[in-house]
Amino acid sequence: MRILQLHVDFVEYEPIEKEIKMAEEAKKEKKKYKDLVTLFVAVEDGDTPSVSRKAMKEVKKSLDVMKVNEVLIYPFAHLSSNLAKPSQALKVVKEMEKESKKLKLKTHRSPFGWNKQFSLKIKGHPLAEQAKTITSEGVKKEKKELVSKALQDEEKVKSSWNIMKPNGELIPIELKNNKIVTKNEFDFKKQPNLEKFAKYEIAKSREVKIAPPHIKMMREMEIADYEDASDPGNLRFFPKGRLIKSLLEDYVTQKVVDYGGMEVETPLMYSVDHPAAIDYLNKFPARQYIVKSGDREFFLRFAACFGQFCIADDMTISHKNLPVWL
Repeated sequence: MRILQLHVDFVEYEPIEKEIKMAEEAKKEKKKYKDLVTLFVAVEDGDTPSVSRKAMKEVKKSLDVMKVNEVLIYPFAHLSSNLAKPSQALKVVKEMEKESKKLKLKTHRSPFGWNKQFSLKIKGHPLAEQAKTITSEGVKKEKKELVSKALQDEEKVKSSWNIMKPNGELIPIELKNNKIVTKNEFDFKKQPNLEKFAKYEIAKSREVKIAPPHIKMMREMEIADYEDASDPGNLRFFPKGRLIKSLLEDYVTQKVVDYGGMEVETPLMYSVDHPAAIDYLNKFPARQYIVKSGDREFFLRFAACFGQFCIADDMTISHKNLPVWL
């Protein structure tokens, strides 16, 4: 079995016409789903229902890392030239759907045997695109997951939380039923914002339920707005916004220079084969962009420090030069 697994902002399809006699019955209407994983599936000769069960268990591991609980199973014969007979393929796909529901995933499936028109928008993180080959012997991952280890390790981390008083005393706290519980009965009444902050940090939820007020302001004042043609979260700055931004940049740069810093410029991309790159990537798994050039892969830097470390590594520094600020 071949699977192309895509984490999408949305996927939309519409059955157009039946391609084979044993195609399933389906309505010719558009279906659209948002923020789920789409599984383009090609069932190959020799695949059995047990293969589909293995496939969904493997997919579930990926979904747990990405914190997604919804899938669309989309039969897609174009991933292989060694296809199973339609009757067997449909049987395997149905078993895949059954196993998906058994794993408590919210499951959708597009009709089998149809020519369908579809469109989708893939998310921009490194785990958004994965290709897998599943056989009765096991699973072969076609694409190396550069940062999956970091994301998996993040799930294993167990945090402990404390309130530190000005005298250095630590008061252990935890969140139960959306209430802060403390062993020493720390009084939050005089510091309600500290309680809100503690709840926010312990919950580890970054879900935005209401739009922050600055979004409305930046749009009304024509400072900036989100760019739909880019990855979510990227801004475009209008003339007033560009002026404000450039003035802030100049101010910060001058302050750092006054402090003794030296301004440098480094490349926007670095090879993932660099000895320090994988560790660096694994420390910051969110929002990584991979660029391919021939057989080589590069990542777009998301901070300046990596390039500065490379510069410092090549410098000859004596004690007379210290401290050096970059």
